[in-house]
Amino acid sequence: MEQEIKALGVGYKWSKYYDDSACLMVEIKCGRRSRYISISENDAPDYLGFKFAKFRGLGEYEAYETLTEEPCVEVALTGNGGPWQRMLDRIPGWSPEDPSSRVSRNQGVVEIRGDRGENWSAELGVSSNDFRLLSRYGMATLRLKGRKNRTHDEALKFLETVGNSVLFEIDLRYGISLTMRRVRSLGGLRIGRRAARVDAPPTLPKLQYATEPLSLYWYARSAQGMPLLEFLAYYQVLEYYFPRYSQRNLLDKLRNELRDPTFRTDDDRDLSRILRISQQSGRGYGDEQSQLKSTVRYCVTEDTISGFFDVNPEVGEHFSSKQQSIVGLVPLNLGGKKADLINAICERIYEIRCRVVHSKEDGGGRAESLLMPFSPEAESLRAENVLMRFLAQKVLIAGASDLPA
Repeated sequence: MEQEIKALGVGYKWSKYYDDSACLMVEIKCGRRSRYISISENDAPDYLGFKFAKFRGLGEYEAYETLTEEPCVEVALTGNGGPWQRMLDRIPGWSPEDPSSRVSRNQGVVEIRGDRGENWSAELGVSSNDFRLLSRYGMATLRLKGRKNRTHDEALKFLETVGNSVLFEIDLRYGISLTMRRVRSLGGLRIGRRAARVDAPPTLPKLQYATEPLSLYWYARSAQGMPLLEFLAYYQVLEYYFPRYSQRNLLDKLRNELRDPTFRTDDDRDLSRILRISQQSGRGYGDEQSQLKSTVRYCVTEDTISGFFDVNPEVGEHFSSKQQSIVGLVPLNLGGKKADLINAICERIYEIRCRVVHSKEDGGGRAESLLMPFSPEAESLRAENVLMRFLAQKVLIAGASDLPA
């Protein structure tokens, strides 16, 4: 295989699997980047003679374009409503490979053609033999055939525009929800919170936690793989406690004013100052960002935050990197003054929250600043969510009460 790949002029590198067995990583060009197909010794015979150079990957999708005289863009599909085999054969025009075989009756294809003289066509069905070697994800694919694209970006735009339109109208007409599968960032998948080793067996709890925020916490934990939803659920855990801790801050401010020996009840200026402090916005004191800071500061110490990054260096590297994966975010100075750390974290959390919630071009921010599902920036939220989970846990603990024996 190595000799064949050299002759093709295709890039490759040797690697190892977790069991130290050899693995050949073959490069597939993907615009200005590359992705690699890992081939084991057992799989190698299937790839002998395979023309790697005639394919290119497309964007962040599990998709490949065939660079031959018979061009084709093929992308893996994910069924959102059950096994894809039981969905595709409900589409009128579905043609099984072997109608008489019970084993292969779910394998086949449905052709999709237009009536406007289009120079391309589409197919839904089992993946092609070439695609099975390029991708290990699923058996259902969408194939867009006949359109020759000059560049990677042109092919990617064609896939996104036409592919999403085809799948949306399949959903409209037949109620079958299929989405184009994306390639997850391996770097993002490796980032996870390191749990401290606990050798002692579990014991009965001594604390009871509020039902509503704990329900939001479990919702966030169940949303792994959907980073935007996971982030918002953790944020809602923090938000649940905004009134409690922002009001604590309010009471402290009022107490300090009233304890001032120079305070006079017959002085309108002093009374006006009390009125300004006590004016509340919404359910808590101050704007939302101020309430967030009050909540985090009350429940988490600076040393606890620093300790979290010490134990989770991969997460710390994500937050402190000069080249931030989410455009517009400011790197955290984890080695600087501790007094600034919580403030910087809360500002970062609030900025991400706004960019997730305000998903519109006008009234909620610039279109280029939005965090949209399935984007590389959304994938990078996995590291942000490790910290968000930590903060949500600390806030839940701080808000807990004693559990009766």
